[in-house]
Amino acid sequence: MGSKFVVIKLREVLKKFVLTVIGFAIIGGILYFCIHESGEEARYNPGIYSSEIILHNNPVSVQVTVSEDEITDIELLNMGETQAVFYPLFQQSINEISAEIIESQSTNIILSNDKSTTGGILLKAVDRALEEAKK
Repeated sequence: MGSKFVVIKLREVLKKFVLTVIGFAIIGGILYFCIHESGEEARYNPGIYSSEIILHNNPVSVQVTVSEDEITDIELLNMGETQAVFYPLFQQSINEISAEIIESQSTNIILSNDKSTTGGILLKAVDRALEEAKK
């Protein structure tokens, strides 16, 4: 009779050991995937990416510079005098919007009412350039 008691105890000890090992394996797997997804991989391919918008029948480039994990600069290029006259808020808007994007590292920013149209066009161009940087 004594041996049955020991066998039952040994079986329960083995069950608890196996369940403990499985539990640690599950917790370890969850931690591995959480840490692995939290930013070990680069968000962007470093470089300079551009997207064009058409202003007064002429293309203007929105140039976005990125490092592996952050947006470092946004510029408006090839804006001629004609576009500057017809669209006077574009240069001022890109300066303000680029500062907000670089600070927040996101294009999900709130645009003021006076710059909603201009800002929307610029944000779409920046989004297109960032999509190119992610590929």
